Amino acid sequence: MSSLAKVNSILEKFWWAMTVVTLIMVIIFCFTDGFSSWVYYFVVPVLTALMALMRRFLRKRLEKSEAERDQRQGK
Repeated sequence: MSSLAKVNSILEKFWWAMTVVTLIMVIIFCFTDGFSSWVYYFVVPVLTALMALMRRFLRKRLEKSEAERDQRQGK
């Protein structure tokens, strides 16, 4: 696994963790302060999930291109 693949893997896990953390925090704040004042903050977990999915797509594409490169080079 190349260093770029490791970075993509770590960042993907980071964004999934941020999705969980922000979702839990927004839910907690909805219960304490009222749903109407925190409803717009549900956008943040959605955005972090989209970032995680984008990282996943980039990681898969990198793995595919590295495999194709290795195949062409006869490794």
